[in-house]
Amino acid sequence: MSIRENIERAIDKLIENDMVLIENNMEWATAHKLARYLEDHYPEWNIDCEYNKMGPGFVTKHDSNNQYRRPDIIIHQRGSLVREHNLLVIELKMATGDDGDIEKLIDFTSDPSGDRGFQYQFGLKISFHPGMILRWFRNGHEVEVQ
Repeated sequence: MSIRENIERAIDKLIENDMVLIENNMEWATAHKLARYLEDHYPEWNIDCEYNKMGPGFVTKHDSNNQYRRPDIIIHQRGSLVREHNLLVIELKMATGDDGDIEKLIDFTSDPSGDRGFQYQFGLKISFHPGMILRWFRNGHEVEVQ
């Protein structure tokens, strides 16, 4: 099953079971529940919310501009910095808008530079209101909006 299909199934379950969180704009709680549903599709990966550590020594994640960045949800294998072990970074917004998420997803899916020794294979921004929008990123570029 593809990443897209797994994400869509997890979102369907979120909407089915936890719509009250979305309706009440509870971003952190929504992220937690979505992460929980993603675990069903990625048993061999770690799925974490608001994860702020990486690799040996627990170095704080910074972007290429050395700004602190903490993704809403990541699918990864803890303790590894290589791209193959950082599958997907997800940013959630209850309403449409950017708040720097697009720049963050471009940066986190771009080639690593400077002291930032990690890169995600894919990025995804999910906006819930006024209608759900999924924006996909790969290799530092937005590749699809659905």
